Amino acid sequence: MLHSNGLDPQVRDYVLATSGADQLIDRSLNRALALLALPNQHRVDIHVLCGGGPRRSVAVAEELATRLRAVGYGVEIEHLHIDRPILR
Repeated sequence: MLHSNGLDPQVRDYVLATSGADQLIDRSLNRALALLALPNQHRVDIHVLCGGGPRRSVAVAEELATRLRAVGYGVEIEHLHIDRPILR
């Protein structure tokens, strides 16, 4: 798994099972939904950052997108650093 990223199901499952991951995603979802509920609000940009590389941020962004889609919002994802090496 050393060269895997957050799109890999094993990495995703590991990341989402870590302490605090679900709370982080729920909090981000609630904030996004609150912003989208504002009058004349048609778009919200969400940036998910991680200092270590392409695992946690990718898995969290993908799960957040899944939850937003589940409540009816269109989502586009761009993983800017997914192909970069993992930082030590």
